[in-house]
Amino acid sequence: MKKIIALVLAMVTMLAVVGCTKTEQPSTNAPTPTTNKYNDGTYVAFGNGTDKGYGMVEVTIENDVIVDVQVTEFNGIGVEKGEAYTYEAFHTAKAEMPGRFVEANGTDVETVSGATGSSSNWILAVERALEKALVEPASATTLFNGTFYGVSDATDKGRSVALVTIEDDKIVEVKLLATTFTKDDVPKEVFKNEEYPYATFHEAAVEMAARFVEANGPEVDTFTGATGSSVQWKQAVERALEKATR
Repeated sequence: MKKIIALVLAMVTMLAVVGCTKTEQPSTNAPTPTTNKYNDGTYVAFGNGTDKGYGMVEVTIENDVIVDVQVTEFNGIGVEKGEAYTYEAFHTAKAEMPGRFVEANGTDVETVSGATGSSSNWILAVERALEKALVEPASATTLFNGTFYGVSDATDKGRSVALVTIEDDKIVEVKLLATTFTKDDVPKEVFKNEEYPYATFHEAAVEMAARFVEANGPEVDTFTGATGSSVQWKQAVERALEKATR
């Protein structure tokens, strides 16, 4: 009898333990991880460059939302266009375009009438800034395709400019320019043109451009007889490539 009672008690205890044991089910209310398209931060990017200058933007992103855009434009010798710049449509575009980018949360915006060139260049620059911000890179290349502007440090003799065209991380074309000062009572800084009398300068501009393309970068020898211009062009090409970097 005692054995039977002990067996019954053991079975009751086992059933009680089993009854109290619950299998934990995963919560159906757990938050789903979100994957943002863009990394938060402020991204600087540049539009295409010409001998008339280039545009620059700073785009700030928070949780996939463009919260601020700053736009700037520089003239052909790399000087920022400020309040003294007399073209009114430019100032209208500079004031209106940032708000359009923020409102659209992207680059699907209208250009400003009378400042189509500036507006379009800022649109391109914002596209590049957004590409820089991507969590998943859109390209394996290290440089954007396009033409990028670089300018050397200025001296009392002028400065040098490089327009560097990139395709698939390769320099495919380089245009080299340099400035000088007029002999007016109030000297003006102007680009040297075909009438500039120093033949070696013109030869150097052609040869140095070819060297940059061949080297796919600024690490080239200077041109004999135009060392100063060569050094400035090397600096300008290096800075153009910095603007092209993703």
